Amino acid sequence: MRQTFILLFILGSFHAALAQKSNAAPVITRYYFFTGTIDKFPVTFHLYRINEQFSGIYYYNSTEVPIAVYGILKKDQFLKLAHNDQDGEVTEEISGNFKDSSFSGTWQNKGKMLPFRVALPQNSHLLAFDYIYTEGSKKLTGDGNNRDALSYDAATIWPAASSKHPATNLIKEIIYEAFDEKQSQEPIGKIMINEKNEILNQGKEEDAPTYALSRKVQVEYRNARLLTLSKFIYTDGGGVHGNYGTQYICIDLVNNHKLAITDVLDTLACRETLRTLLAKKFRTKYKVKPEEKLSEYLFNDTIAPGNNFMLTSKGIAFNYVPYEIAAYALGEVFLYIPYKELSGCLKPEFKQLIGIVGQ
Repeated sequence: MRQTFILLFILGSFHAALAQKSNAAPVITRYYFFTGTIDKFPVTFHLYRINEQFSGIYYYNSTEVPIAVYGILKKDQFLKLAHNDQDGEVTEEISGNFKDSSFSGTWQNKGKMLPFRVALPQNSHLLAFDYIYTEGSKKLTGDGNNRDALSYDAATIWPAASSKHPATNLIKEIIYEAFDEKQSQEPIGKIMINEKNEILNQGKEEDAPTYALSRKVQVEYRNARLLTLSKFIYTDGGGVHGNYGTQYICIDLVNNHKLAITDVLDTLACRETLRTLLAKKFRTKYKVKPEEKLSEYLFNDTIAPGNNFMLTSKGIAFNYVPYEIAAYALGEVFLYIPYKELSGCLKPEFKQLIGIVGQ
């Protein structure tokens, strides 16, 4: 769901910080989980803070389709968030007074203005997260790939000390795996520092140097029964451009386990239904004309459901990283399908988990 402009904003923010300093130790900052309303419409916010830079998503609870936002907190605690469309144009602005426990002000879109207020919900402490990050850079001279620096940044949620949820250990395991660690007992901050040191202390004799590495693990959706995490990675190996992608991990918080696509959908019986819906969503999102073939945009004329999926209580999204189904220039392809369009495809156990009745 991360658009290219968000990627550039985040990387630019980190690289601006890298030019100034490199943190020797990880910094514990904030993940903000807010609920409230825009006018009379219930919404949920997931925001991440690094210094004065904010990024994240919000969604209307009626649809739970994620809307990416980013912005900067001013000295007077005035936060202005923006959302950009497919072409990078600002289409929404959300601005107002920001506190650690609430955010209120005005939502704007095409001249329309509505009041909003969101705040920390009750009982959120049962599954509470810190947000930990580190960054660093090292100048290079005489590099054969025309790079002038090595850089590293990483940020991840981590269950707070106050978190008492039964899924806490599973979530920690998933985060460790996102940093290529299994069954580790090391503090996550130390793992991040060790990886940063490996990147910044590469010798010139390296056959395949990594000039930049960026990792992020964030909450994309949560309620009392379901949690979806994203793990984003960007690498620069010295080619024409870097490579990046977002993978999703969905957790059943009732039974405390990761969900596979076969836990959610009858992928065999609904194979053609899913392909039809994915093609429909792609055509709508990318404004593909009826007479145009998908192969004019993608590698093939069909889009198959994959194992990289995001869940909410209202729908499922399939995410395709660059080069998976299309050229790099198209970026990540994120296609969201409401469950109401998947009648007969959802597994009974999953319908029970998310509280769907009579579909």
